[in-house]
Amino acid sequence: MTSERKRVLERRDLVARDLDEIDEQEEVGEVDGETAARLRAAYRAELESLDATLADLPDDSDDVPEAPTPTDDDPSQATRSVRSVVMASIAIVAVLSVVIFIAAQGGDDDITASDESPGALTVDPAAVSNEQLEAIVAGSPDVTGMRMALADRYFSAEDYGSALDHYLYIAENAEDAIDQSQALARVGWMAYRTGLPGEAADYVETSLQLDPVNNEAILYRGFITFYGLGDAETAIPQLEDAFELPNLSESVITQIVDALDEARGETP
Repeated sequence: MTSERKRVLERRDLVARDLDEIDEQEEVGEVDGETAARLRAAYRAELESLDATLADLPDDSDDVPEAPTPTDDDPSQATRSVRSVVMASIAIVAVLSVVIFIAAQGGDDDITASDESPGALTVDPAAVSNEQLEAIVAGSPDVTGMRMALADRYFSAEDYGSALDHYLYIAENAEDAIDQSQALARVGWMAYRTGLPGEAADYVETSLQLDPVNNEAILYRGFITFYGLGDAETAIPQLEDAFELPNLSESVITQIVDALDEARGETP
């Protein structure tokens, strides 16, 4: 069985189990009826998405020839490989959307990249309102730089619900892997901030597959691994990598040092 298929199957089992538990959670008062209905719809939508993903994956790696390594002479193969990685990651978006809608928590401005946005811009985003940017993006949906600027503005304002759709559009449709990586890193941080550390780790890992030198993803990874997943041993080298990143603010450096001290204190 391919590792990708195994990961999707494991995710499907988890979602199915969560769906089964909604009735009990509603019965004991952990969630109200409206929230339970949204969660059921989200889980069912995710199951459909995961089933569709599974239908496109091989049943067993032994039955399928190993794909050739993408090369500059075969750009279509590279494009398919990137899209496969992205599509596997966005399968969890239904639940993330509901969690953000129901219980979005504040972001952390000290652990956020700059507002610089890649891509060609036809309008200075700083000169227009969110509403004007939305209209521009609606009229030119594939101008990645403009959409990224709008999503980044929402992200900086901790309006995760508004940022999510734009980042996911970029992840699915942008031609540049660097743009996709940036979008997925921020979706990962939003997932972590809204209580989905496992999914957050998946998004950030995918971000780094697309762009291994994405500084923001490198920074997020260590915090998610330690504080989200509780894996101090794995987090230590990740946090050490984050500490070596250039242009960190004093506040972020302090947070990294504190996290490293805590992580080292939890390991032999």
